[in-house]
Amino acid sequence: MPASTVANFEAQPSATRYIWRRDAGILAGAAVLIRLPALFATRHITFDDGVFGSSALAMRAGQHPFKQVFSPQGPLFLPLVWLADVLGFRTLDGPRLVPALSAAALTVATYAIGRRITTRYGAVLAAVLVTTSGSVLYTTAPITSDGPALALSVTSVACAFAYRAEPSTRRAVVCGFALGAALSVKALVLPAAVPIGLLLLARRRVADCAAAVGAAVAVGLAATLPWGFSRVWDQSIAYHQDAKRIASYASNAAKIVSTLCSRDLPVVVTAALALGTFALARQRSTASASGSGTPALGLLGLWLGAQVLFLMLEPAMWRPHLAHLIASVALLAALSPPPGRIVLIAAVLVAPLYWLNAGPMLWPQPYRGAGAAAERALRRLPSGALAISDEPGFLWRAGVRTPGFFVDGSAQRIQQGDVTAATVARGANAPGVCAVLVWSSRYNQLRGLPERLAADGYDVTARYGGVRVLYEKRDCRPT
Repeated sequence: MPASTVANFEAQPSATRYIWRRDAGILAGAAVLIRLPALFATRHITFDDGVFGSSALAMRAGQHPFKQVFSPQGPLFLPLVWLADVLGFRTLDGPRLVPALSAAALTVATYAIGRRITTRYGAVLAAVLVTTSGSVLYTTAPITSDGPALALSVTSVACAFAYRAEPSTRRAVVCGFALGAALSVKALVLPAAVPIGLLLLARRRVADCAAAVGAAVAVGLAATLPWGFSRVWDQSIAYHQDAKRIASYASNAAKIVSTLCSRDLPVVVTAALALGTFALARQRSTASASGSGTPALGLLGLWLGAQVLFLMLEPAMWRPHLAHLIASVALLAALSPPPGRIVLIAAVLVAPLYWLNAGPMLWPQPYRGAGAAAERALRRLPSGALAISDEPGFLWRAGVRTPGFFVDGSAQRIQQGDVTAATVARGANAPGVCAVLVWSSRYNQLRGLPERLAADGYDVTARYGGVRVLYEKRDCRPT
């Protein structure tokens, strides 16, 4: 790596605070700007988008996470959704402030790390790769727990790099606080503790390390205490531990490769170009080909390796989980960034495939056909009516609340026996519940559900093709 392209690992960025803040502001603004179509999308973009949108409606009605509202994520996540809903003036789109603001924070945190380990150009390149990554878009356009967890964990890594340059107890506490908050949103970010721990330990300030650990533990306890430790454990930990493995380790590895090569082709291509740039520099015998970038290279490599291993061991690994790899890959590429004109040419070449995979997040389409008809039917329910569905996004976008226990109609809950024909029928018979929308094989596989609903006074009022059926309770008058 040429000496002119490497920032001193120990030193503060050479640019002024003004330039740093200007870059960060532009990058954060761009991150939010490209997510505006998703923020105001009139449909639920993904299944999780609908689950957590419905959770927000349930919390508006006074129901609490883990108590009345089923919550398979960390104890801090739904409170963040509730806060975003308040900041969004309790509009339907309000909860989507969580992914939009998470994207901005993640982008700036990536840039902050880049300014510690490479040039300004490399830092900007890494931030742009992260914020435009298809995998990151799938977790920071719709509502997901991965978005805020990523933002907090990468922020903690950025704090750790700052601590490495200028150690202080305050910075150590901020590192621990951010990592504890990230883990309290989603435990999948645990591998970020590897570079954070090594950066803090490198200064051999035992009191600071203890303060960081104490801050992380304190955040976890504070986030858990209001809901009860047993409830949080059962829903956010044991629920996932008991999940049926849906793919082998080899299949998970194959999914990692295929997802990166489809949703994240710009990141992969840039990383390959960076590797070529580094190899060319070594061939030319540049004196500092690996010099001051070596510590960062090792730390980022360990972070990436630990995260890949963590994903491969995950029993139910989904494609959005690949977003947890992108920051480390982008930053590794930024250590030896390819020339801007080469990056631009590569971006133009991969743009069609990138749009094919990321387009649904960049420009979500409205409901059409059966989906639009189902939403209209739900909007016609009596004022104050509740409904239940295995695709709760339709209820959320129609402004119809669902009982907190049924906000998540995923296959995993059915596999574990949480949701059965009996529990759905019991929920449908509760006061105020006026409709049940079966939209997928999830509820369609519940044997005896149509008969139970008919016995409780439900009629089939619409069919939308295949297994899609809307049941409505006769003479339903919600109080």
